[in-house]
Amino acid sequence: MGGKSPGVPLDRDAVRRIVERQPFELGRASIREMSRLVTTIERELGLEFIRMEFGIPGLPVDPIAIAAEAEALGERGVGPIYAPFDGIPELKEEAARFVKLFLDVDVPPSCCVPTVGAMQGCFAALLLASHMRRGRKRVLSLEPGFPVNKLQMRLLGLERDSVDFYDHRGSRLLEEVERRAASGDACAVLWSSPNNPSWIVLTDEELDGLGRICDRHDMLAIEDLAYFAMDVREDYTRPGEPPFQPTVLRHTRNGISVISSSKIFSYAGQRIALAVISPELMQRQAPDLLERLGTTNVGHALIHGVLYPITASVPESPQYGLLALLREVNRGNSSLFRPAQEYARRARIAKSLFLANGFELVYASDLGRPLADGFYFTIGHPRYAHGADLQRELLHYGISAITLETTGSCRTEGLRACVSLIDDRHFEALGARLERFREDHRAG
Repeated sequence: MGGKSPGVPLDRDAVRRIVERQPFELGRASIREMSRLVTTIERELGLEFIRMEFGIPGLPVDPIAIAAEAEALGERGVGPIYAPFDGIPELKEEAARFVKLFLDVDVPPSCCVPTVGAMQGCFAALLLASHMRRGRKRVLSLEPGFPVNKLQMRLLGLERDSVDFYDHRGSRLLEEVERRAASGDACAVLWSSPNNPSWIVLTDEELDGLGRICDRHDMLAIEDLAYFAMDVREDYTRPGEPPFQPTVLRHTRNGISVISSSKIFSYAGQRIALAVISPELMQRQAPDLLERLGTTNVGHALIHGVLYPITASVPESPQYGLLALLREVNRGNSSLFRPAQEYARRARIAKSLFLANGFELVYASDLGRPLADGFYFTIGHPRYAHGADLQRELLHYGISAITLETTGSCRTEGLRACVSLIDDRHFEALGARLERFREDHRAG
């Protein structure tokens, strides 16, 4: 980006020409499509953006994990050999301890299976669910949610049936899920908590109800815990002490919870997560699995029928890195959780700048409580009835985000903003650009 940086708003014709060159519709752009577009605008127009479209971690990896990986590659010599595709025994054992200490759930090590990130864990769970009962191809998706899960369902040929948190919480959520499950053609319920992007957190009462519904209607409860322990209103980081991370695993025989290392440990590049399966589900027999996955045993089908042909295994050195991180927190070293609280600090500052300049939160409360500050928040503006129009306008001010429409939300007027790639050096520019936006969009 040579030369003097331009001011905002950017030249509208220039931005329009760049947007029109893209092979996608702006308002429906995926996260990575939006990222490539913003990179192109930055390169061609010379303005560094405040990038809030991409939910990737931006904090350093703890040296404990790096040292463990180096030891695995060096002294253990794991590089030339295939890793066990259901996970190294030490990691499975430590993962089971982690689940007991932080989620208050007893599972044997065999129920803790490493996956290539939470994304693969969710994909594998969806694929499994879609073959457990012949003719069931509908997923009850609690929205908003991770946009890639929508791509996964489309790839698998599954029908997505959305229930939005904006209108459904507490008893209303359970009544609506029960009503839709009663048709008998749903194979799973899928959600994230803390939620991407609204940042609401499902309560134990809601999770208990969802677990009971899934057991009653024989559906999988697929829970994405990618943002484990990042609800800063509660301290879930003391091993063996309440409060424990809310999870559906305490309330169902049919649960799969996916715990990512990407956000809580900033270990995103090594692509490793844990799929934690209810022990009853792991041992269950499902005759309809035989035709597509080669076995009637659910646990065997998940590991040998799904995960093995997809990737064979998670690379072994990251398994040792995650093992070292889990071992430390299981021993009570909560300092490994603290860096992720930086996202809450960034969110508080960024939210305040948007709100001070005429923006509004779309998902503004959590069952009557103020939302926690965290990785994401949702914004709208009274001058813009559709998020795609607001998204396009913000591009002229060097600010990027994705539409809530791409997250499955019914609130099509808003945007998802992520704070992972902004830090203190960006806040002055963000404030100045939002002030200019407010001046340019005064009513009248």
